[in-house]
Amino acid sequence: MQPIVRCLDLFCCAGGAGEGYRRAGFRVTGVDIRPQPHNPHRFIQADALAFLRERGHEFDFIHASPPCQAHCDLKHMWNAKEHVDLIGPTRDLLMKTGKPWIIENVPGAPLNTPIILCGTMFNLGTGDAELWRHRHFEFGGGLPPILTPPCQHRRKPRVIGVYGGHGRDRRRKANTQDFSTDARREAMGIDWMTGAELSQAIPPAYTELLGRHALAYTANAQGQRTAIAGTLDPVVVPNSEPDRPPKKSWKKVITGVDNKASYDTVSPDERVTHNNRRH
Repeated sequence: MQPIVRCLDLFCCAGGAGEGYRRAGFRVTGVDIRPQPHNPHRFIQADALAFLRERGHEFDFIHASPPCQAHCDLKHMWNAKEHVDLIGPTRDLLMKTGKPWIIENVPGAPLNTPIILCGTMFNLGTGDAELWRHRHFEFGGGLPPILTPPCQHRRKPRVIGVYGGHGRDRRRKANTQDFSTDARREAMGIDWMTGAELSQAIPPAYTELLGRHALAYTANAQGQRTAIAGTLDPVVVPNSEPDRPPKKSWKKVITGVDNKASYDTVSPDERVTHNNRRH
């Protein structure tokens, strides 16, 4: 029997990153300050940094996606709001855990020597539109970075953008056309999120690749097998869709972190109804 390897997914939102780690072989626990009833993994509603400080050592690998609003293009809008930059505090706490970790954020975020992943590396898109969705990843806790190829842009005539609860052709030359929520789900490789949740997500294909690398490193650190550094050839990594676990019900529980309420998965024979559960 393979040992259980636990991944902590901080600032998890609706679970795009966590799904990639699940596919790679981790048992995923997501933590977010807001309720995330569509997150398909074990979920704890709590302050991510408080949880990391108190319980981060309980996990084998940690992924963190601090809010990106302080660094994304929206910060230049006339009505932009001030946002706290949580990357530094997150990094400081991750370093204290002694565990391997990855921080994910948008281009322009203050990450240390990050790698870049792009949807075109995974042949992501929909119809005649390709998905770019560049995201940067910083590696730490002894986890070495992986090698990646250049982006494979402009193999299709259009580019789908997934942001702000909608999807548009990012080239915006003429006849700009909105993409449906279903088209955005197809492009992202995500079938369970709303349009607004998609705008906050990263494709699971990204973290499935990173998760396989992290899992190999973790296993090697535990003396179970030799780590194999991950590499990625252009447009050859499949957007795999293994059988998803059975659809889960949810119940409200109280965690040990500041007595926060959380949603936790229950088996089919324990199913309960909760008023905040979206259908």
